[in-house]
Amino acid sequence: MDIIKSKDNSKIKYVRSLNSRKSRDDENSFIVEGIKFVNEAIKEKADIKFILISESVFNKSEINLLLDCINRSKIEMIVCDDNIFNNIADTINAQGALAVINKVNYSREEILSKYKFVIMCDRIQDPGNLGTIIRTADAFGPAAVILNKGCVDEYNPKVVRASAGAIFRVPFIHANSDAEILQHLKEIGFNIISTVVDSNNSFENIQKSERICVVIGNEGQGVSQEIINDSHMSITIKMSGRAESLNASIAAGISIYEIRKKLL
Repeated sequence: MDIIKSKDNSKIKYVRSLNSRKSRDDENSFIVEGIKFVNEAIKEKADIKFILISESVFNKSEINLLLDCINRSKIEMIVCDDNIFNNIADTINAQGALAVINKVNYSREEILSKYKFVIMCDRIQDPGNLGTIIRTADAFGPAAVILNKGCVDEYNPKVVRASAGAIFRVPFIHANSDAEILQHLKEIGFNIISTVVDSNNSFENIQKSERICVVIGNEGQGVSQEIINDSHMSITIKMSGRAESLNASIAAGISIYEIRKKLL
């Protein structure tokens, strides 16, 4: 078994380059780290380019299942020195395993013809929040996610980790123009609902719909006024306590759960 010992190896340089969004976009690839997530990628039949394993991971019992999956799937596996692996891993506890995966290029038309529930993220910038929203979309879906300009990259390593595997199951639409995507959604029958801090409406005021798009706003500024004006209605999570607002991912979780009922 050959073991990569040089940090200048082309595969090592390639993996390291994927820590930047530009390289992920240019290469149409991203990274998942950790034995569990690499196993999940194989299970979900992700398009894996290759899997990188650190030398010492072979001493861990939990690697056996992963190695069996790799062998059965005939995926290329590369072994490298521990120091090199730790130098390129994004997390301190990467467990000695990562996979380089080709992104799925989704068609907007195909997604919107298939999904009756979509979640539009308006300039969500915190990776943990976006990852949690993706995870929630997977849990209470099926749902697709729309990302407008200003959103963090969905393949940012922190987003991927926070999604807990949902990144492989939730489709994405990238919107260059809020007005254009909202108009298109309306034309095909979506009811646009923006979540805001203060409005006269709550979940009880939403009528059952054939198709719904819920908009989750930026952590500091909320949903933009332009999107609010373009929505069919704005709703507020009514709270009995003294907190003025909720974290974006918590508000999204409550909203996704409650609004999803309107499609049932």
